[in-house]
Amino acid sequence: MSPNSPVPVPPSEVAIKLPQDQYCHAEAPTEWWWHTGTLVAGERVFGFEINAASFAPLAFTEIMLSDVANQIHYQSTATHTPGEWAETDPSKDWYVKLGNPGIDHDWAWMTAPQADPSNMTVKAQFQDEATGSTILFDLVMAQQGPPLIVWGTGCNPTPANPGGVKTNNYYYSFTRLQVSGSLAIGDTVFAVTGQTWMDHEYGLFGSSANPILWYLQDMQLDNGVHISSYMTVSAETPPQGGQPHQSNATIQFPDGTTYFLEDCITTPGEATWTAPNGQVFFLEFLVQIPDFDATITITSSIPDQVFDAFNANVYEGVATAAGTFAGAPVTGTAWNEQRP
Repeated sequence: MSPNSPVPVPPSEVAIKLPQDQYCHAEAPTEWWWHTGTLVAGERVFGFEINAASFAPLAFTEIMLSDVANQIHYQSTATHTPGEWAETDPSKDWYVKLGNPGIDHDWAWMTAPQADPSNMTVKAQFQDEATGSTILFDLVMAQQGPPLIVWGTGCNPTPANPGGVKTNNYYYSFTRLQVSGSLAIGDTVFAVTGQTWMDHEYGLFGSSANPILWYLQDMQLDNGVHISSYMTVSAETPPQGGQPHQSNATIQFPDGTTYFLEDCITTPGEATWTAPNGQVFFLEFLVQIPDFDATITITSSIPDQVFDAFNANVYEGVATAAGTFAGAPVTGTAWNEQRP
């Protein structure tokens, strides 16, 4: 799996410092931790997201569950008053907490010991907006191996602007989280396992005058390579099915060697799902990474996987990956995120 020409990002250029950057950045205008991925219970497959976010002065949770076998999607977005919602001091135990268990329908609590804040307990609950069903998560997550540093450096732009978190966007992921625990749909409880993905992003993220519209595909391939691929578009030129777009990809090998490539191609498929408000979402994406002779198709496991919040839909969907990497067949779990 040797690359044809790209050069890995040197560790000296990485802006992320762990474990301290796992903690809250008090001066960041935006910050969020979100867990996504595939959980299995025997032959049952579930997709999930647990997101706790602050876009000062507001905070919100987005929590969802996709029951693949029954093609049912449960979801809810709830606003919260952040207060002291996340620990800023790396000398203390880590936590992120929005909402109050026992009081609120929707809440998300993430905790970890100071000695290893990548070894997390993640608990969350929400009440599905359509059915009224209550979904409860109780998960233990332990990262195995190095984090995936988005853009290779973890900072956009690179070189960074003066001003730190007030003027730059920072982003890394734990993509090798070994998970066990349970999820409950009403009174039915499932013991689940999986390898899941956590994103931590903080700093300056777009603006109301210049919103960022993006299409992102995360992949955990069975050859051990993990990929975060995305393209950005303008509202004036939305993507069309079958139309290739320039895209970017962060590629991480199992030993942590990371490449950031800007000469990738992402093509939305012809299959789409239309939300009640008329927004159109793509159910397939073809991601091509020429430097690694990679051609991978990302396919949503359920058509309807949108959060209906803040007068707009955001697609957050469990998916599968299949194709080739370095000329060899690969499959894997994946995530399909769209903010048109």
